[in-house]
Amino acid sequence: MLTILSFFSVFSTLPIILASIGLVLATTSFISGLRLVKGANLSERRIHRFNGFATIILYLVLSIFYFRTNGIGIWSIFAWLMGFFVIFLKLSIVHAKNRRRAFKYVSWLGGTLIVIWLILVYINIPI
Repeated sequence: MLTILSFFSVFSTLPIILASIGLVLATTSFISGLRLVKGANLSERRIHRFNGFATIILYLVLSIFYFRTNGIGIWSIFAWLMGFFVIFLKLSIVHAKNRRRAFKYVSWLGGTLIVIWLILVYINIPI
């Protein structure tokens, strides 16, 4: 049992585990969001909302880990803020009053969020 734990501690860290969980949550949120467009029941809406909140919280935690480990730089702040911008742009489109017009862009932003999580997994891989 100890060798299995030591294997995982060598090849993974807490940020990579959190980034992997965030990628899975973002992907399932993207799929459930596409199902919501077609019409879904209340439980699917709750699961989609939970996945969204969980990914935002994981994004905040990973940004704190990153800044604590690598320090604060102008480009790193810019990159993390652009990720936040994509998240909140998607939320503002979904909750807008005239969302029929801009609703076609939500799936593109959902796909962009998956790409952001792929980048987060990549930058947290232990070398």
